[in-house]
Amino acid sequence: MKHWTEPNGILLMQIPIEWQYKNSVFEDIEEKSPYTFELYEDSVGCFQLSCYPLTELAPNNKGNSKSGWSHSRMDDEEFNAHLFFGQIDDQALIGKYIYNHELQGDVRVTKQLKIVKTVLKSITIVPEKDRPLAANLDKYDQFLASLGASHDLLKSAVESESNIESIIVCANIIDAYLRLGIVIAKQLRDKTDKIDIKYLFQAEGERGLMERAVFRDALQLDVINQSIVDELSELYNLRNRIVHRYIISPIKTRDMVPVVGRYLKTLEKVRLILREIENSQMGKGFGIYGRGFTREDNLNDVEIRRVFTWANDKHLLGKYKRDVVMK
Repeated sequence: MKHWTEPNGILLMQIPIEWQYKNSVFEDIEEKSPYTFELYEDSVGCFQLSCYPLTELAPNNKGNSKSGWSHSRMDDEEFNAHLFFGQIDDQALIGKYIYNHELQGDVRVTKQLKIVKTVLKSITIVPEKDRPLAANLDKYDQFLASLGASHDLLKSAVESESNIESIIVCANIIDAYLRLGIVIAKQLRDKTDKIDIKYLFQAEGERGLMERAVFRDALQLDVINQSIVDELSELYNLRNRIVHRYIISPIKTRDMVPVVGRYLKTLEKVRLILREIENSQMGKGFGIYGRGFTREDNLNDVEIRRVFTWANDKHLLGKYKRDVVMK
């Protein structure tokens, strides 16, 4: 199983690794109720979950309780729908499993309906005061998914000797490492669980932190030293020269090769620095890595498939798709 967090941090639930969250896949579907999930492969139906403040649906009910799930049907000539209604704390919940009428009695549907009941039982409502943190932790997970996917892009670029792409992706990964290092350094400094989300997430239309500002903040927090800042600044200038002036200047394609080498070398330096910062937070009792986490160098099959789903959801391209179905 893998966890899924409602985008506003209202609830957490455990879903099968083989399920894909669909709202974020399609541009015309908003990140709001109903939240839709389907199997990555060979889907036989979809599960939808809606949540509403209890005060909207039952203003006289004060909440602070948990009811069982009621089950009903709503079928028509084309689709069958199993409906589940429940109440947990301050939220009214509606679950649906919808499938083609022709699949009535299909063993695959029966299996998914059993899974749906397990998923519904796993739902936990996050206390209101903790919802911002839950939402930020979900954005942190999305950040890690994007970081993992970026390594696929880098591997592809290096293997194909696509030098401009290698330079751009390297710069992105270094920037991401520094941002994560800044977040952890701030948690260590302030002894807090708070995530300074502006370093890990930028919404559409939102003015984000520029790369040089990240260099500056990383230096001020002793994430990196002046020597590395100088190297990053020089690489920054070289990258911009290559990206913006390749056609209008005497720059040769071969001139990019040593720049790629320098970027890869610096990326590894920054990665090892981040690793040390992460290790320094282990066991502190606060922060992203502080609450009893340990580092596992060898991941089991479940963990590997979970990471694969993160990358698949970021790429949404067959070229990078990994198999997440248990054999």
